[in-house]
Amino acid sequence: MQVIADWRDLLNREIFPFVEYEGYEDKYPTKDIRMLDKERAEELRYVSGVLFGAFQRAVEVCQQCGESFLADLEIPPQLIPYLQKENPLRLASWLSRFDYVLDKQGNLHMVEINADTPCAVVEAYYGNMVACNHFEVEDPNHGEYDKLCNWLNEIFLASEPGVSISTGRFHRRHPFLFSCFDDYPEDLATTKFLMQAMKKNTMAVEADDAITFVSFYDLAVRNDGSILLPDGRTANAIYRLHPLEILIEETTPEGESLGKDFMDGYLQGRYMMFNPPESIIMQSKAFQALVWALDNQPVGMSSAFTEEESAIISRYMLPSYFARDFSPEKIAANAAWIRKPIWGREGAGIEVLDRQGVKLVKDVDADNIVRRDSKDDMYQLFVDQQECEADTDSGRLTGYQTLSCFMLGKTPSALYARFSPEQIAGTEAYWLPLGLQ
Repeated sequence: MQVIADWRDLLNREIFPFVEYEGYEDKYPTKDIRMLDKERAEELRYVSGVLFGAFQRAVEVCQQCGESFLADLEIPPQLIPYLQKENPLRLASWLSRFDYVLDKQGNLHMVEINADTPCAVVEAYYGNMVACNHFEVEDPNHGEYDKLCNWLNEIFLASEPGVSISTGRFHRRHPFLFSCFDDYPEDLATTKFLMQAMKKNTMAVEADDAITFVSFYDLAVRNDGSILLPDGRTANAIYRLHPLEILIEETTPEGESLGKDFMDGYLQGRYMMFNPPESIIMQSKAFQALVWALDNQPVGMSSAFTEEESAIISRYMLPSYFARDFSPEKIAANAAWIRKPIWGREGAGIEVLDRQGVKLVKDVDADNIVRRDSKDDMYQLFVDQQECEADTDSGRLTGYQTLSCFMLGKTPSALYARFSPEQIAGTEAYWLPLGLQ
């Protein structure tokens, strides 16, 4: 029997082609596995489920209260007309991921929700299983891939008007489209992984082309707003792995509006979008400041949240403020605060400052990170994190872990972890597989 010295050699590069990444000397996964207590895994899922319910409620507040709330979140004005349309599943995000850090005492703090275009799907729903099988430990994500497939099947069925059980005929004429820019390996792998998961349990679809992949480079938008595939068909639904705040400003080489034309087709009901546009409300970093404000209203005002939601917000979220509401006096003298651009990604532009405004943590290298420029920042209490170690190709490193929980709609699902030598994790972060103890 062949002995595998490095578990990462077991990862199928057709499914997971970014184990090795151009420009990085180390492989993306760590060489070891991190063991997670069952109690911690249960905590992550429970908290994420409650927080999603609260976040969904806060999105509805934004939709009901008009443009002033959305302006606070720095939602691009040209996106606002598309955020009121009711989607078939009536959830602001259909696939999302909560991120948590651990303080010195081991307490969890939610620091992010990726509600629009969450990645790390391949790692959590495929790679973690490979690692756990190799190390002969229990997989905290056991059974979650099947749940993902079932959820994607629900999304598929919701995209066919007036049909409860799909015959596939409609979708062969108007397919469910998966799309991204195919020259970015991680996006391409994630998009195709989700496409294959949707195909796995989709009932009575007689042809593969009912669910299909086409690169963004090869799509066009017709005058009526329909998404045109190269073979002449039009899409009935699209999964797009491209941030909405960037997509809305896309133009043709001739300078004509492409993003707006694309979104107009959605508004006119030409196709269904996954994730729906209103996921951008949760995606805004300032959304956490809104949730914090809604949960900390003056005495006598009714709360937007249930007692359970309010208790979880108070315990697991961090004090967060819009720029106009923040002053260093809000932060204790021995604490630090963090300033986040509202549209930052991969840690870009984040600064950790003390009460006097002195920078405490070096900036993340943001040169190659695709993101929208932010006009403003939000402010949040900084968590001095618990250190941990991980084995990498560069040796045993000391750093910090981020724990994550995926959400299938409002249902908690697979867990995922990153390891970074820096407290503010950027693109240098490693994927850290998780086992259950």
